[in-house]
Amino acid sequence: MSLLIRKNSLILTFTIIINFACIAQNETNNWYFGDYAGINFNNGELSQLNDGNMSTVAGCSSISNSDGQLLFYTNGQTVWNKNHEVMTNGNDLNAEVENNQSTIIIPDPSDINNYYILTTRLDEAYSGIFYSKVVFNAQHPLGHIFTKNRRLTTSSTQRITAVYSPQDNTYKAVGLGKIGSPSETTFNALFVINVGTIVNAPNNNITLENTILLEETFYSTLGTIKFSPNGQLIAIGDSSSNSNVYIYDFHHSSNSVTFQQSFNAGYLFNPIPIEGLEFSADSEFLYITGNTYVAYLHKYIINSPTPYINEKILIATSEDIEFGALQLASDSKIYMANYLSDIPYNVNSIGVINNPEDEIVNFNPSSIELTNSASAKGLPNFVTSYFKNRIIAKNDCFYDSINFSLDAYDTITDAYWEFGDGNTANGLNISHQYVESGTYIVRALITIGNNQIELFKKIKAYPIAELTDDYYLSQCDINNDGISSFNLFEVYNGLQNDIRDDYQFQFYYTQQDAINQTNIIDNPDYFTNSSNPQQIFVNITTELGCINTDSFFIEVLSQNVVTLDPYIVCDNSNEIFEDQIGRFNLANKLEELNLFFNIEDDEYIRFYRTEEDALSNTNPLYFQYDTDTTTLWIVVRKENGDCGTIATMDLIVNQALDLDIDDNYQLCELEPNPILDGGGDNDTWSWYDSTNGVLLSNQRLFELINPGVYEIVVTKLENDLLCTRSKTFEVLAPIIPVFESIDIEGTNLEISINGNSQYEFSLNNQDFFGQSTAFTFYDVTPGVIEIFVRDINNCEQSIQTEISFIHYPKFFTPNNDGNNDMWIVYGINDNLYKKAEVTIYDRFGKILYVFTLKTIHQGWRGEYNNVLLPNSDYWFKAQLIDQNDRMIQKSGHFTLKR
Repeated sequence: MSLLIRKNSLILTFTIIINFACIAQNETNNWYFGDYAGINFNNGELSQLNDGNMSTVAGCSSISNSDGQLLFYTNGQTVWNKNHEVMTNGNDLNAEVENNQSTIIIPDPSDINNYYILTTRLDEAYSGIFYSKVVFNAQHPLGHIFTKNRRLTTSSTQRITAVYSPQDNTYKAVGLGKIGSPSETTFNALFVINVGTIVNAPNNNITLENTILLEETFYSTLGTIKFSPNGQLIAIGDSSSNSNVYIYDFHHSSNSVTFQQSFNAGYLFNPIPIEGLEFSADSEFLYITGNTYVAYLHKYIINSPTPYINEKILIATSEDIEFGALQLASDSKIYMANYLSDIPYNVNSIGVINNPEDEIVNFNPSSIELTNSASAKGLPNFVTSYFKNRIIAKNDCFYDSINFSLDAYDTITDAYWEFGDGNTANGLNISHQYVESGTYIVRALITIGNNQIELFKKIKAYPIAELTDDYYLSQCDINNDGISSFNLFEVYNGLQNDIRDDYQFQFYYTQQDAINQTNIIDNPDYFTNSSNPQQIFVNITTELGCINTDSFFIEVLSQNVVTLDPYIVCDNSNEIFEDQIGRFNLANKLEELNLFFNIEDDEYIRFYRTEEDALSNTNPLYFQYDTDTTTLWIVVRKENGDCGTIATMDLIVNQALDLDIDDNYQLCELEPNPILDGGGDNDTWSWYDSTNGVLLSNQRLFELINPGVYEIVVTKLENDLLCTRSKTFEVLAPIIPVFESIDIEGTNLEISINGNSQYEFSLNNQDFFGQSTAFTFYDVTPGVIEIFVRDINNCEQSIQTEISFIHYPKFFTPNNDGNNDMWIVYGINDNLYKKAEVTIYDRFGKILYVFTLKTIHQGWRGEYNNVLLPNSDYWFKAQLIDQNDRMIQKSGHFTLKR
């Protein structure tokens, strides 16, 4: 009888489990991934785990119980139990660990002791989606693999995801593959796998429920698929050059999908192969990682009012690391795997998107530094429904009420709250105000059906900025009238904490103005007090937007101005001559001033341009200060901003040293040597040969005799400071110009000179023309021509040359009309030449006529043996010997026209 009762009791318990599957958050609290890496999210806190035994390139999955206690984890090939030992029969699962989604763990909703490990395999010889069954029982309290590598589909990509369906208390796993021959290279089939008892298959808790043929085609086995936490959307990314993301509506009742929208994760001419996808916890935003030569993280607004204008938002890029898998966590943050492009891929950090549902997402690419472990390509792949259960609340200032609400996979009937400060409440939507700032772990125990689920969320109640009680901001009064200039922003010295960089201050005359934020003081950095002391009210806004109204006092303390010895520098101390600006290195004065003022540990010295800046502590100077002669204001201040001592120091720039020396000088053949003046106002002069450093003279005047590089160094004593100035210059050797070219065009003589000056030109050494480096003489008489050139500056040596100018007509017309009847060579006569012979040829080289020095003037009438020659071109060759026995040869051709 007792045995029968026990069996009925077991049947009753089993029925309860079937009807009320518990989908909490804590099942995802333990993550094991990468190279022995692990993190834990129990009780709303993140901590590192260093007890894992798994090192995997990419894909992995883990599962905990509803209390957040680890059950087991896997890379799709090996399964480790909670003691980090290989589970019984836990070897040789057939997943490919290089896949980002090589595996996913799905609990059996009809039996809390059973789990299914789904694995993906791309190998064409035996590809598909497979399952292995994990069973916990009295014989195997740490679990054992009961069934291994059972095939569900005949093809697969690496993509697989899952969601809980509360309508029929089952899980839906969806993978991407293909239908048809294994040799097909594209993928367009979705496989919907049911986990849990269904009416038409009561004895099989895992079945291929539907195969959906998509109109969209995927070209790569790589990529990611993800369900949204609310179970209504599926996103699929392709890692091919297409780099598209497709979003589908998922219909639980029919296990079917409807295409909703798509977008390109890359850019024009820059496709970005997709690595990871993840939805935000509210299912409104989709995050995408991808890698080319740069890693990219994008955010996509699923229901954007302007989808074609604002398709995706670039969050971050990196050229140092690759961005890997994305995974939502129980704290509603999205974590990102980091890896390197080359084996072993390991990076000792993972990134986090802290506020994935906000406009400012606060992404940190290396948020979690991993100790004694590393990240690779993947993060654990979870059933996304776990992340539907969550507390919804925003961090706020502690003096404001924070609104708390809930979200879950099914209807919540009740909730019990613990706010982390000792206060509790009941209800689904409540508000709570914290008395003090701080970080609180909020716990909500929610009821769904007969199940109670524990949720956690970390909430920050932001602090305000407060001044110390009765804070006084003091200022020096140098004329004893009780009035001075204040920089009210120095009130930050009175803050009770050291965080002040991003605080904002607004100042008011009355408390009511501060509360109403009216009549703001408009010159707080140069504020003049009206009474002594005077109360000022301030609104201090922290970088997180928390406002506090506080007050402080400003007071004026009488102080005599101390006059210090002047600080004197040379004019060229800023490395610029004759600008009367000096460079004052104020740091060189600090040690001297510290001793003079007997500076205490809580005091420091600052320098200012003006009295107003000094009193208001505005625009302090850097230690290197370039200025003309002026007065420097020096203030010894306390660390709390109070003015301790005020002093002045004259900054004096000595007069510029007189040194008028050019960069170079030209020695002239026709002029006396230049004499340089080292400056009559200087005290000493030193002239050096720069080539060998030899001192040449200490006199004021220096004659330039030889070419070379020289240096002058002058000094002058002024205000007891010896100032020095130097100048290097070059002395150039005399220049002798040369003829660059001499050309004759017709009867025009063109002359060009290569030299460093301007020149005059002559053909008789009496009449000179031009002031340039070139000149043209027109209608020049043929013959021997002398050319004379001289420097207009009378520096360079004059030059001359001689040319022979022989001119002949280009054509002649022997028709006895008195014009051009003969062909004559001009410029050849016995005054210029001792011998001359000009020979005329036809185009075949036949000699037609020969001139000599005596017959040259007779010309040629275009005849040969008294026979008139026809119109044609004829050639000549002239050989001349001038009076100096120089041989001159000329040749050319001309035309006979009748």
